[in-house]
Amino acid sequence: MKYMVSFDQERMLKPAVIGGIINGILGAICCLCYVIGGAVAAHLYVNAGGICDYENCGLVGAISGVIGGVIASILSFLFMSAYLSALGLKAAMFTGASFIIGFITAIIFGAILGAVGGVIYVVIKNR
Repeated sequence: MKYMVSFDQERMLKPAVIGGIINGILGAICCLCYVIGGAVAAHLYVNAGGICDYENCGLVGAISGVIGGVIASILSFLFMSAYLSALGLKAAMFTGASFIIGFITAIIFGAILGAVGGVIYVVIKNR
């Protein structure tokens, strides 16, 4: 059975443009995803009955940034390993060192930027 894919301009163009704009903005602004993740974590914390102050929301944001950093570094390592294997390169020494450096960097920046997101959430909520 053959399926035909057709470009329905009326239905596909607007979502594709909006998605492209979002991808462009998030890709252009370094680490914005960590800040947004921290703000979302703070929002969920406050909705669960937590206290909406700088310390608690910043801590929840920092924890979410650490978790995000761990996940991002593991996925990045797996994708990079598969990419290097597909190219036929053997970079065993490079991938181990780059994983450790990337892992530590992602955790540090994730914690900092996640905390910033949690604090930004408090500022916006208390306006």
